[in-house]
Amino acid sequence: MQNPLEPLRRFILDVRSKDVSREGVLNSHLFIQLEQQNDIDPRTEELHQIILSAEIPSSFYNISSALNNNVIKYTVSGVQQTFTFESKMYDISEYVRVMTSDANFPFSATYDSFTMKVSLQNTSNNTVTINWTASTAHKPMGFSNLSDVDVVSGGQIASDNIVDLATVHSIFIKSNTASNMIFSTRAGFSQTIQKISVDRNSGEIIYLNESDYRTTTVINSSVNSLDLRLTEQNDQLLDLNNLNYELTIGFFVYPLLKRTPVTQIRPTRR
Repeated sequence: MQNPLEPLRRFILDVRSKDVSREGVLNSHLFIQLEQQNDIDPRTEELHQIILSAEIPSSFYNISSALNNNVIKYTVSGVQQTFTFESKMYDISEYVRVMTSDANFPFSATYDSFTMKVSLQNTSNNTVTINWTASTAHKPMGFSNLSDVDVVSGGQIASDNIVDLATVHSIFIKSNTASNMIFSTRAGFSQTIQKISVDRNSGEIIYLNESDYRTTTVINSSVNSLDLRLTEQNDQLLDLNNLNYELTIGFFVYPLLKRTPVTQIRPTRR
């Protein structure tokens, strides 16, 4: 049995989001300038990185402007109007209540617990066109955004699919140091260096499952800064509502193994 390959050098970086620079009002896009640059000799070495641990508060809302899933566009008498869900954590009862109780929104909403679908009934005296193609709240509500829908006065429509208020399935940690061998079905080349399952309720701490971490090869021969992003599965930056989090990143330098090609010698036929 071969001995496991040991790294030549290792560097451990503990990241506290409160200590570093960030872009915009969210603290899920971080810029980190390293005190010590990690260099390798690309002729004989390669650099690997691993997210060793993560402690992230489950403080993001399931419906929010950050997730881009909270707007319904509709048209009455040729004038397009907007209904916007306030950014917050909704259960289905609150979700349908806020639509029904809004005096300006021309629909009442009900939820069928057996089909798990939402119905919207036009409570105005006019035909209302729901502009699903211009809306962002269609997916949590279970409606398709392939076409707009006309709803006559007193008419009712039901969602195509079931309601999906579990809108954040996974947290993706993305970095400018990602390997060029990481891909996703969403956009081809991906900067993802770790995916973390959201397995905690709102208000709890999400931890990295240490049996699920992955090693990626850094594409550059040196690392002096990091551009880190925490997104959900649709590449939207998470809004953690000003709560901070911690990550531990390990950088490991390994010898570059060069394999000698095997030359096959074929016997001469007589």
